[in-house]
Amino acid sequence: MKLTLASFLAIFAVAGFAHGQTLDFFTVKSCSGAVSEEFRDVGCNVCVDPPGDWEAVSITDIGSNQRWESHNENGCTAASLVGQGFGPACDIAGHTAIRSFFVAC
Repeated sequence: MKLTLASFLAIFAVAGFAHGQTLDFFTVKSCSGAVSEEFRDVGCNVCVDPPGDWEAVSITDIGSNQRWESHNENGCTAASLVGQGFGPACDIAGHTAIRSFFVAC
């Protein structure tokens, strides 16, 4: 099987986005120090809903055009959206704790 340049570039592009994002949850209002919960290789359009209340979430291994959302209730519902952004970030909770986190693609 002979691969053309276009085929090779298409395979490379897909492979580049195949790995998932990393989410680190913290019990303090900072993304430095000891991580309390870590989720690696989080896929696209996934709601991560660890038990407990979280004061900060660090998202890494994400493209600058990929959107994320933080929620103050379990289940990543539209009514519980309290923060959103694009690309790598440290999201610090406001008046209410973060209870779930959504990664879009």
